[in-house]
Amino acid sequence: MTIQDLSQRRSPQGSLDPGKIAFGKTFAPNMFLCEYREGVWQNARVEPLSNFQLHPAALVFHYAQTIFEGLKAFRQADGSVALFRPEKNARRLNLSADRMCMPQVDEKLFLDAVTELVRVEEEYVLPEPGSLYLRPVLMGTEACIGVRASSEFLFYILALPTGAYFPEAHGGPGAVSVLIAESVVRAAPGGTGAIKAAANYAVTLKVISDAKTKGCAQVLFLDVSPEHRVEEMGGMNIMFVENGMVITPPLKDTLLPGVIRDSLLQLAKDLGFANKEYAYTAAELKSKLKNGSIQEAFACGTAATVTGISSFKLEDGAEFNLPSPGPVSEKLYRHLVGVQYGRIADKHGWLRTAVDVKSLVS
Repeated sequence: MTIQDLSQRRSPQGSLDPGKIAFGKTFAPNMFLCEYREGVWQNARVEPLSNFQLHPAALVFHYAQTIFEGLKAFRQADGSVALFRPEKNARRLNLSADRMCMPQVDEKLFLDAVTELVRVEEEYVLPEPGSLYLRPVLMGTEACIGVRASSEFLFYILALPTGAYFPEAHGGPGAVSVLIAESVVRAAPGGTGAIKAAANYAVTLKVISDAKTKGCAQVLFLDVSPEHRVEEMGGMNIMFVENGMVITPPLKDTLLPGVIRDSLLQLAKDLGFANKEYAYTAAELKSKLKNGSIQEAFACGTAATVTGISSFKLEDGAEFNLPSPGPVSEKLYRHLVGVQYGRIADKHGWLRTAVDVKSLVS
């Protein structure tokens, strides 16, 4: 499908400092749009960012038929721009779409769309430690008050120049405090925990807000099993280091298959760190934090990259402190961002060029 370029080019006004810009609040001036009607995707274009006009009965408002993705474009060492593993996001979007009764977005269309938007907004790809964050969204737009799937959809992509997700990161792996949610769950077997449905995040908002009043930047959720095993955080996966081994909960239908999670497991092998997939029970987690068996813990995700966890707090006020960032998380962080920014060889073919050096010169 041909993508029309209806964009209006506008250079950034003033300096966009990746060390100061707040995540999620600054937008590049253009977006990608494509509509699904009568069984086909049509009218793909990049145009100026503007408000939508939707009928008040659009199904997205009433029955939350919407999913999204998140990926980044990075300024490379030679000045070019590359996307990090966008194929994984394209495939995960379609897994989410299937679960939410939405039409598939052809992988080529997805990749062409993110590449074209990055090409148009190349000036907004901030230098290290910044990047250009891309937010693809798919939502049902048919006007209908009735519990059924929409027959019309909108696929759009926003571009946001950004720095660190957590201000505490300070251009490195940083460290944050995390509340262990013992009275609230994020997902249940057979539900939508393994996809990026917007509703999954809505149910975490209150507990995350409550956590911030306790001095915590994020929340660790446990599953609904009698053992209350560790699952994931409010918007990212989690990893632990025990006796030098990287440990993370195994994927199941309540846990999102994170792109950075997958990348770090591969990089851990490349760097000689043993790793395994295992979900601690709540009792095991508390015991190992208390006796020091768990030496490090860190959050990982597209937005968070690798962010160290300096302490876990319980709802009753108990707290377990960790040295953070630790040596394993530090090494994984440095290697991951080295690959993303083109300073370390991309052995696994994870980078997809969006803007090459020749284009910049011309």
